[in-house]
Amino acid sequence: MKKYLSVTAAAALAIGASTLLAPAPAQAAKPLKGSVSGAVTFDCAFGDSPFTYDAKIKLSGVRKTKTTKAIALTAKMSDLPGIAPIALDYDVEDKLYLTVGTTKTTLKGKGHVNVPANTPVPVPPLKGSAANRKNALPVTVTKFEFIVLGSTITCTPAEGQGALGTLKLR
Repeated sequence: MKKYLSVTAAAALAIGASTLLAPAPAQAAKPLKGSVSGAVTFDCAFGDSPFTYDAKIKLSGVRKTKTTKAIALTAKMSDLPGIAPIALDYDVEDKLYLTVGTTKTTLKGKGHVNVPANTPVPVPPLKGSAANRKNALPVTVTKFEFIVLGSTITCTPAEGQGALGTLKLR
């Protein structure tokens, strides 16, 4: 019986010690997230018709871990001004050209608009990515395109415009 108790005690100690010495389970790495919002005045043209688009833009970024280089980006933009003299009920695409840190990237979106004539037009959300290891990245908007029925409305930042701010990932 003594022998049985000592073997049992030794086994219990061994199991207890191995439990204490075993490495802790790895914690899932937290993603780094951030956003920057700002206003950019664009000079736009649709054919021979120029117009101004005072866009409000919110850019959000997510890096999966501290060591990941890729940053998933999402942008939301305010409505385009209601300059179309006809109702719009079409599929649309949009592209936002940015410099994030030192990386040039293009965010893309698709959607459907259905608005009466002379009514502001919603801009579909845009998605893309940029590769950069820094966590504080100045963002500059270089161009915006809105494509409807195969025709492109091209918008470039007005002089002195385009700097959106700094995307800070935390």
